[in-house]
Amino acid sequence: MRTSPSKSVLTRRLAAAVVLPGLLATSMVLVQPAVAATTSTTGMCNGVVNQLAHRGAVQENLLKAAAKKNADAILALQAEKGTLQTSKDSLTAQVAAAQQELDGLTAQETQLANDIDAAQAEVDGLLSRQGDLGAAVTAAEADLAALQSQQAKAASELAPLQEELATAQSESAKLKSTLADLEGQQALNTESLETAKTELGALEQAASDAAAEVAATDAEIQRAQDELSALNAKAEQAAADVNAARLAVIDAETKLAELVATGSAATAELDAQQAAVDAANKTLAGLQDAAAVANGAVTAKKNQISAAEAQLAGLKSTASLAKEALDAKNAEITAAQDALVALRAKAAAAATAVSDNAAKIAAVNADIAKLQSQIDTKNAEIDAKKSQLATAKSELAALTADKATLEGQIADLNSQIAAINNNGKTKKELEAKLAATKLQLDSVNTQIADKNTLISGLQGNLDALQTQVNSLNAQLLTKQQESSTLQRQAATLQASLDTANLAVTAEQADIEALQAQVPDLQAAAKDTYAAVEGKQTELTTLQGELAALNDAATAAVNAVAEQQKVVDELADELPGLTENVEQAQREIADQQSVLDAKTALLTQAQDALTAANTAVETKTSDIAALQDQLKGLQATLDAANTAVTDKTAEVAALTLLGEGLASQITELNARIATQEAAVLDLQGRVKPLLDQLTSLNGEITAAEAKLTTLQSQLTALDTQVTAAQGKLRDLQAQKKPSKEAVEAQKLVVAGLQAQLADIQTQMAVIDPTIKNGGCAV
Repeated sequence: MRTSPSKSVLTRRLAAAVVLPGLLATSMVLVQPAVAATTSTTGMCNGVVNQLAHRGAVQENLLKAAAKKNADAILALQAEKGTLQTSKDSLTAQVAAAQQELDGLTAQETQLANDIDAAQAEVDGLLSRQGDLGAAVTAAEADLAALQSQQAKAASELAPLQEELATAQSESAKLKSTLADLEGQQALNTESLETAKTELGALEQAASDAAAEVAATDAEIQRAQDELSALNAKAEQAAADVNAARLAVIDAETKLAELVATGSAATAELDAQQAAVDAANKTLAGLQDAAAVANGAVTAKKNQISAAEAQLAGLKSTASLAKEALDAKNAEITAAQDALVALRAKAAAAATAVSDNAAKIAAVNADIAKLQSQIDTKNAEIDAKKSQLATAKSELAALTADKATLEGQIADLNSQIAAINNNGKTKKELEAKLAATKLQLDSVNTQIADKNTLISGLQGNLDALQTQVNSLNAQLLTKQQESSTLQRQAATLQASLDTANLAVTAEQADIEALQAQVPDLQAAAKDTYAAVEGKQTELTTLQGELAALNDAATAAVNAVAEQQKVVDELADELPGLTENVEQAQREIADQQSVLDAKTALLTQAQDALTAANTAVETKTSDIAALQDQLKGLQATLDAANTAVTDKTAEVAALTLLGEGLASQITELNARIATQEAAVLDLQGRVKPLLDQLTSLNGEITAAEAKLTTLQSQLTALDTQVTAAQGKLRDLQAQKKPSKEAVEAQKLVVAGLQAQLADIQTQMAVIDPTIKNGGCAV
């Protein structure tokens, strides 16, 4: 979206590019119009708006001339756009009419040749006038550049003085405000210092009382701790006695338990030995019968194993062939599945690319809508700023007139006062009136400075907004191009996705066909392996049973021999076990008597320990209470000491602060006097520069009006040249085709276009200035 007034220039050039080829079609000649260069001028600004842009600021006193020139340029360019559009429509209609009449005008060739010569003479005259007007425009531009140079010089001298004056006035006001603050702080500091000294005396007395209470409580705790030490020694002795008695009882109980266990074991061993002898005899008879049965079973199982081994060999061969067929089919399925994974990955990547591209298109379209909205908003802000700027300039002009009136009154009063040689009532009245008028002038000067600041700020905002609009336009064009590119990519990506999906579908069909063949092969292999496994299980079972039967037969024979030995050994051990039981019962009775005596001694030692522990706990509780009391007193003492320290530091800080405030007040008074003198000096230097700048602004306005008039005349003459050339082409379209005449007319038209290009080149030098309000950038 373009907002620059140069749009009408571009429209005029496009219209020429469309119309001229149509007019020259009958003679098979295509002559393009010359186009003036549109490259922006670089360097320092030659206008009145941006002459300080290289320093990041806009000259505030030049804003009025800049706004007027921008408005005039916009109106002129808009009018030029309408005129050129009308000329384009008219010439298009003339081309159609000339083409229709071409065949019927052959007989008028001689008369048309004379008409062509007359039209050529008219075009030559118009082009000559264009050259004269171009020279006048160049001269007017030179005059305007000289005035702008003088204006820039005056403005460059005035700007730093105005900034320095505003800074000095602001600094003076700040110093006075700081002085008032420091005097208030000094009064508060004096009051706070007296209060702090009173509070410090009370805190020192409280700290002394707390220290005395802490010392008394500490002495009482020391006495209680001495008594506790004696009680602890007595309790420790009682505990040692209890431990000794407890160990003696434990030893006696342990020995008694050992004796009881020995007696029980001896009795159990005797009973077990007798039962073992009886059982061993019974087992021996059973083992002898089992050995005979086991030998018969071994022989029968060997016959079964031989038959099963022959059947197993045939089943293994059949199972091997079925497994090979199944493995081959599974290998085909695995290869197809691997290919399917790759195809799916390719399809997923294509789908992701399509999705990402769609998301990018949506994001770019959203950015385009956002940028368009921002551009509309910025244009509305520009219009509002222009309105505010016009209002501020109007108010500034009124204030400047008031200032001139007041200065004239002051000069008149000074003359009247100077003419009076005495100090009578009349002179005093004039002096009072003079003082009042000066106050009014000071107020007007302040308002003028404020208004200049406001205008400067508005112009700065206006330039910043225009820059933002230009930047947004560039971003919008970039986003539109990006959206177009993404949309072209979308079709290609969708085609890739469709191809990938078709490949995946085909591969899935192949895999399903292969998988349909697998169940039959699996069933055949499963049945064959089931038969092998069944026969192998049967053979393993038979072999296991044979080994077990062999082991059972061998074990039965061995068990018979071993059992006979057991029976003999058990019978020999019975007499000794009976004697062991009797001896154990006698030892248990003796140990029970010893245990009863040691238990009585343990009870006495535990009673003594309980009494000693009770005395220790009582004294410990008393000490803990005193220590808790001491903690509270110590905390009170610490708080009192802290308060004394803090208050002492506060008194010292307040004293130091009071001395510093007094020193700062003295220094500020001296700085205020110096700053006020500097303000008066700067006000006297600014006034003559403002007067000079106002005069230059008027001269620049007149020069710009003259340049605008010349430009309008040149535009009107351009329209006449276009009309004359159209008439010439119409006449040429009606003339009988003649190669020599057509070639001659080509040279004539080329010469006219070269002259028109020269005029357009001269106007292009002015176009950038018009576009930017008088500043070529």
